[in-house]
Amino acid sequence: MSLPHFIHESLDDILSEWERECIEARRDAAPAVRRVHFGKVLQAVAAEMKRSKASDPMVAATVAAFERGAASDGTPTAPHSHASQLVDDYASLRASVVRQWRRRHPDPSPADLDDLVQFNEAMDRSLAELAATFSPSESQPHSLFLGVLNHELRTSVASILMSAQVLTHRSTPGSPEAKAAQRILRSCQQVRQSLDALSDFTKVRLGEHLEIDRVPDDMGVLCRQALDAFARVDPERKVRLTSDGDLMGDWDTTRIREAVGGLIGNAARFASRGSAVTIAVDGHGADEVKVTVHGDGTPIDVETLQTIFDPVARVESENATYAGLGLGLFIVRKVVDAHGGQVSVAASPERGTTFTMVLPRRA
Repeated sequence: MSLPHFIHESLDDILSEWERECIEARRDAAPAVRRVHFGKVLQAVAAEMKRSKASDPMVAATVAAFERGAASDGTPTAPHSHASQLVDDYASLRASVVRQWRRRHPDPSPADLDDLVQFNEAMDRSLAELAATFSPSESQPHSLFLGVLNHELRTSVASILMSAQVLTHRSTPGSPEAKAAQRILRSCQQVRQSLDALSDFTKVRLGEHLEIDRVPDDMGVLCRQALDAFARVDPERKVRLTSDGDLMGDWDTTRIREAVGGLIGNAARFASRGSAVTIAVDGHGADEVKVTVHGDGTPIDVETLQTIFDPVARVESENATYAGLGLGLFIVRKVVDAHGGQVSVAASPERGTTFTMVLPRRA
């Protein structure tokens, strides 16, 4: 069964999974109106894909025409009050389609992958068309562009990841092909982390606060989970974790793992080759828990220290020049701020580079 036929046949299941994700992500308590809207979007996308398969020389504009409709006062057709909410909804809707499509086709053929690429292109056109209807007063143009770019890159990474998983299953363990597939999987994980940071950055630029959902948990366990995630991306880097004291508190577990992972990754940037990054979790404070992440090596220069938690910073280490998005520590600071805590960095030739995060146990 082709992907457009699958969308038509499974539309209710796709939308139900998307709706559950919206509720779990706290984007909306009852996204029923948006469900109707996105049902029409998926139907238009599937129709566009079918026409393309029939060798229609025109790149179908059905989705764009559907999205372009507006009320007389200029209000966008889609029931979204913020551009970032629109981007989030498209991302989760696309993920719902791809997940269910993968369950139906665990071993995709080249034609299936072509369908997935075509689906991504149609969804990108739909998102871009509707995003353009938001006025500058509702969102900054550059931030909206970043949101759309994040959406497009994320789905491309999903396609690469899907293909790499197929290669992994078909390759002999330990073979050059299997090793290459594992490198692709690790690279996809790194890109996903950057896209997560870009998504949060876009929300902040669009005027939204990072939402946190506090639940009781052990900071030592959360740091261990962040360390394990980092090890999958950089298995050759040695990281040691120690913890002591009462480590319980109310935290947003996903955000804290993200913040600790960001500190580990940045400490590893400045650690000398072959040295270990150390994480120390101190729970002796009555009302707070402190997490320290340290790496030996050439320290960060004084000028960089002043701006290291700003977005899009360029940082150099003795190992390499890191000129990526530079959003990791900016997001760390925003996560810590949302918890009412503090984050800082210190560096010296004798002591290397140390990041310190202090979080209150309760709101």
